[in-house]
Amino acid sequence: MSKVKIPAAALLLLLSIGAAPLTASAPLSASAASVASVTTPAVNNNVIKVQNINVKTIFDGISMVPPSGQLVFIHNNTTYVPLRFMSYALQKSVAWDAKNLKVTVNEPSSSELVVIKEYLMNVTNNKDTFVSKSVTLSDVKANFVFNGKAKTLPKSQSSYLVNGTLYVPLRFLSESVGNEISWDQKTMTITAKSKDYVEHIKEEQMNGGNTAGNIGPEPSPTASSSPTGGSSATGKVSYEEITSATESKLNSLKSQSKSTLFNTAMEYLAAQDDASKASVIAKGKQQLASFTSSFNSIVSDAEQQLKANGYSTDIINQYRSAFESEIQNGLNAVAGMAD
Repeated sequence: MSKVKIPAAALLLLLSIGAAPLTASAPLSASAASVASVTTPAVNNNVIKVQNINVKTIFDGISMVPPSGQLVFIHNNTTYVPLRFMSYALQKSVAWDAKNLKVTVNEPSSSELVVIKEYLMNVTNNKDTFVSKSVTLSDVKANFVFNGKAKTLPKSQSSYLVNGTLYVPLRFLSESVGNEISWDQKTMTITAKSKDYVEHIKEEQMNGGNTAGNIGPEPSPTASSSPTGGSSATGKVSYEEITSATESKLNSLKSQSKSTLFNTAMEYLAAQDDASKASVIAKGKQQLASFTSSFNSIVSDAEQQLKANGYSTDIINQYRSAFESEIQNGLNAVAGMAD
């Protein structure tokens, strides 16, 4: 029985490759196990019910929606937001120590940044519509460390757990993480900017882009001005436009490859003899080579555009590094099947 299950599982590992640099199989921060693992003694038994609010969130000029099931709410005149969603949107890593009820937010490593990028791609594509609901809060006495410095919530505020997601006050997060985060009560909009994004806008301004005295609300990505402050009239494509278009193509390629490789896995499971299985394995390798070629074409085009517009190409190295690592994992899995 094991001879059947192990090779099949190995072939299914190919599904995680997907020819995209960001894999759905990657954990949302390996050290950050589900916050739901908080033990009962850490949770206050007082029942607190609140109503979620319909909030628009804009990060680095791009509208995002929290993952399904997450929300924003106001309690005691304080706006609360999901910690991981907000931190990832600001391109910060999040680690959760369930034993010590400790949350650590830091600058991400290169591997963590790949995970964060996938998370952001998913929430950017999230089309969930707002549904008003009443939720029950569980008070969690968590400890916080931001960029190596311990931070304490104001005495009148707390952190709360809702369906496995930790929520913190928006202003506390803004001040602790060191990023620009604003709340517009009138329009119910949270606007946040990562440090890289702010620096990029400054560079654009110095190079003749938007020369306004301050960095105001970003326009929609579909507006005539780019989200980085550069105008379409200048003929220069913004960094966000290039990378967003690239990641959209890679996401599409990922979906296509997962579907194709899944069908190949099913063929392998249905194969009745060694010759048939060998044929399916060879087919899988050919498909993998085809997806690799498509990936290289997409990122090469993106690299050329970034260079042509004077932008850093570091993101290309991140794409390639993550992709090559997963390709090797997939090839090792296929090689193991032939043993």
